[in-house]
Amino acid sequence: MASRDGRGDGDAGGPSGPGRRGLGLAQRLRASIDASRDAARQAEEAQRLRSHRARLARAELLRDLAAFGRALGHAQVSATEDQVGIRFEGRSLRFEAVGDADEVRVQGDGLQEPWRVQHNAELDRWALYPPRGAPRLLFDAGLEELVARVFAVRAADPEAAGEESSPPPRRGGGRSL
Repeated sequence: MASRDGRGDGDAGGPSGPGRRGLGLAQRLRASIDASRDAARQAEEAQRLRSHRARLARAELLRDLAAFGRALGHAQVSATEDQVGIRFEGRSLRFEAVGDADEVRVQGDGLQEPWRVQHNAELDRWALYPPRGAPRLLFDAGLEELVARVFAVRAADPEAAGEESSPPPRRGGGRSL
């Protein structure tokens, strides 16, 4: 809002004295710059926190994959902080951390190109991404497909092994989903 003499806010004398033109504008600009810098710092801190959480989740994934390899019982497993190798009958499957977030490169005998594992935020699950084709959830069909391709081993059918893969149907008039 302009004063009577047309010089604008903060221009007509006052505590700053006459001749201090633009002080009101300078204060508003400074507040805007401060707010912008604060927002940028907060966004940077939030990104740092997301990256840290992603690295922790990836480290846990690699530990889970090493435990999976050991649970096979017939494979040799080597693991470091950022890599897991599983060897079985002369063939190998390797999971290696890539970058500083949640990506893992997958290489192995029988895979012409590297695959990758990445956390799917929408599902909050790890997904396996082949070079071509649709992604698969890692701890569902994805890991089984990798083992089949690299080691030429398929899991036994649960029904053939005497296990039930799903609960028996309910008896009575109830419906189930």
